[in-house]
Amino acid sequence: MSRRRAALIAALAATALLVPPADAGVVYPGPATSGDFAGLVTIPGGRRLYLECHGTGTPTVVFESGLRSRSDYWAYSLQGPGTGPLPRVTPFTRACVYDRPGTLFGLGNRSRSDPVPMPRTTGEIAVDLHELLTAAGVPGPYVLAGGSTGGLIARQYAAYYPAEVAGMVLIDAISEAVQSGMKRKQFIRYNHRYLQSPGYEARQYPDLEYVDFYRSFAEMRRKPRPPHRMPMIVISSQLGFGQPAGVTPGFARLVNRVWDRAQRYLASLQPGVPHVIAIGSGHQIAANRPGLVARMVMRVVDAVRSGRPLKGR
Repeated sequence: MSRRRAALIAALAATALLVPPADAGVVYPGPATSGDFAGLVTIPGGRRLYLECHGTGTPTVVFESGLRSRSDYWAYSLQGPGTGPLPRVTPFTRACVYDRPGTLFGLGNRSRSDPVPMPRTTGEIAVDLHELLTAAGVPGPYVLAGGSTGGLIARQYAAYYPAEVAGMVLIDAISEAVQSGMKRKQFIRYNHRYLQSPGYEARQYPDLEYVDFYRSFAEMRRKPRPPHRMPMIVISSQLGFGQPAGVTPGFARLVNRVWDRAQRYLASLQPGVPHVIAIGSGHQIAANRPGLVARMVMRVVDAVRSGRPLKGR
């Protein structure tokens, strides 16, 4: 692997040292129901969330980012700006992204949404997303595409608002099976080293996103399976996670073994779910294999449109 590619992978893993598009903060004219839209939407309670939508057609794809990752993540890949899953999907259907409070893209590119007290649960975030899509008039039904923590949020959204979700793509998504696959002290260590220890630069952001995974997993266990049969694909990394600072090689191997089992758990939540391995990719699949993510999203979109079930890989 070249030094340049290794540096890009490391940067994306830490919400990337990349520059967002020049027009990322521009508010386009017109409602979020159609056309290009980018701007702040007020939800009940008076908070504002940044939303961006492009393309036409149904179902609407809603991309949900991983922990502390701003919505720009979906527009980028290792190939550069404009090469991520979002611009690959919008020529074929409508798709939206949004900034969760406390998220980042690179150094200094903080969430455009109003801050909230932390930590939060993924269930609380799902309610935020529902209120945002409703307030903005974004038409359903939705295909939810969630990466990492975003996959847990997508599942909780489907549990809370089943009539609004027509399909899901879970992209190396975290699940409650990670916790149940470890002993209590192992999960404490995993939570501390992998989930609750952002880098130095991220810690300078006073409103940085923190998720309470104990409470979030407890929420998800109440309705772990999709509320109805829907087109659904699980995409998992081939290479897994690297070894964070302060983690022994043995513990890093344990985490990857548990993660692999948890991915199989997600694929077992309803019959016939295709489980796709992103060959050559670690956890940041959207950055490493954006074309694969876009193809799987469109497979689910096409299945929703046709009413036919997904088959095979």
